[in-house]
Amino acid sequence: MERPSSDESAAMTRDPGESMLREWLLRGFALLVYGAFVVFIARHWWADTSRHTLLLLLISETLTVALVLFARRAALRDASLVAVAATCLALSIFLFFDYANTLRILPEWAGVVLMSIAMAWQIFSKVTLGRSFGILPAARGLVTRGPYRFVRHPIYLGYLVGHLGFLLSNFSLYNLLLLAMLYVGQTVRMLREEAVMRAGARGAEYAAYCSTVRWRIVPYIF
Repeated sequence: MERPSSDESAAMTRDPGESMLREWLLRGFALLVYGAFVVFIARHWWADTSRHTLLLLLISETLTVALVLFARRAALRDASLVAVAATCLALSIFLFFDYANTLRILPEWAGVVLMSIAMAWQIFSKVTLGRSFGILPAARGLVTRGPYRFVRHPIYLGYLVGHLGFLLSNFSLYNLLLLAMLYVGQTVRMLREEAVMRAGARGAEYAAYCSTVRWRIVPYIF
């Protein structure tokens, strides 16, 4: 079974009582950033309520805020600089998007269709994951049912489809660059999360799961 490197293992912290403060500081930071993002998007949507893609993005991220609040504590967490930087990138990058001066490659309704499909998949995946959902790469339990039978990171697949729908209805080279940066960070998060899962108490089960479900996010591609 593949094991994380010594540097990765050193950065992974188990979560006894003394790390409760760290747990809530991390959650507080995530809630602060996601809350700011929700307010930011809500203001743009309120200025033009015909922008249904913004409304769907708002609903999706509000759900994420709720899941962060009620997630169970991590048994093992990757607190490395790389993992924290990738997570901070994912949390904050949407604050820098251009939501006004954009081109509609797809009409708004087509973007809404793509984002609606993606959001339904995200909700299904997040509800299946339940309290095992987290922001920083961590071991909060192994889930293999539902959408996790098809890809190992179905929430990221939902994000990808939704972000493509949003980008094509709100296109600019600047937004494209930000999304490219985001998915570099998302890839790092996926890889680090898998390393944590392999190092955890259920590492053998996770390795067996990975051998059965080969694809991380897009079947036959990655």
